[in-house]
Amino acid sequence: MNNRLVTDWVVDTVRNQYPDDIALIISHSTLRIDDTEKAVSYFVPITDRGNKLARTFILEGVGFDIFSISWERLERFADLKEYNITCLADGEILYARNDEYADKFLTLKAQQMKNLKDSRKMRILALEAYAQAKNLYLEMLFAQKSNIRLAAGYVLDYLAQAVAFANHAYFKKAQTDQLEELKNMRKVPDGFSDLYLSIIKENNVSIQKKKCQNLICIVKEFLAEGSKEKPAQEHNYQDLSDWYAELSYTWLRLRHYAGQKDFLKVYMWGIYLQHELNIVSEDFGFEKQELMVYYDSENLEYFIHTANEIEQRIRQIIISGQGVIHEYKSAEEFLNENT
Repeated sequence: MNNRLVTDWVVDTVRNQYPDDIALIISHSTLRIDDTEKAVSYFVPITDRGNKLARTFILEGVGFDIFSISWERLERFADLKEYNITCLADGEILYARNDEYADKFLTLKAQQMKNLKDSRKMRILALEAYAQAKNLYLEMLFAQKSNIRLAAGYVLDYLAQAVAFANHAYFKKAQTDQLEELKNMRKVPDGFSDLYLSIIKENNVSIQKKKCQNLICIVKEFLAEGSKEKPAQEHNYQDLSDWYAELSYTWLRLRHYAGQKDFLKVYMWGIYLQHELNIVSEDFGFEKQELMVYYDSENLEYFIHTANEIEQRIRQIIISGQGVIHEYKSAEEFLNENT
């Protein structure tokens, strides 16, 4: 193929026509069919004029896309806010206008590697990828024809990314070699790779949808296990106490409406409380508090009993974490402290 010819042409063109407009020419080969040969992938412009080097063409049946990536976008890659992390992580300098630009690029690569080692940042990214997979699955439920398999593919992609991020890793080859790359990761959910492959092979779209749901559940449990590893010192239990002070009125609502046997209001305030409980259990790394599973419109008493038990557990978590619950037994006590 003409990789060498095109690469030499780009480097010569930059040196002769854009010496003050382009900082770097980068080779990034992990997504190419032949990933062993260094070839131009993208360049980093300094001026608007530098962007004019961009070319998209077909040479002897092979497509070439020579595109620009700004310093701002490279910074987003370094902060793991761009999809193909590999573009920076596995990029190699073919040409640098000077050592300053080369050092700047290498500094961004080092920053990216540092971020990949940050447990808190990587967990957030894993949860974001998982949430994206769930959103795509919802689209898949209502999709038609090719869009069903399109959605299924991206559900797999984002679930695999969630697993990779939980391992402080990324995919060098984006979507295409995820199963191979997962083999080298320390923590992968049991059955993940087999089900992933089964979804790709499945011809019945209804079964494919069901299998995607199963894989989402597998990753959900995997990430829930990871939340238990978060060290307690990361948490500010006074924040949890303030949350409880606000939500305590919802527990009061539930008891009140259950006393009136208003099952509708109990249900709707119950789902609100469940949503809030889901958030804080994730944020603070304690076991999910199951409330709505116990809802029974004809037996609100047991539902309220469960809600009260959860409330006491939350209070104990706050106290154990040295949080202070600001509560007063009388108006006089409140006034004495706040005047």
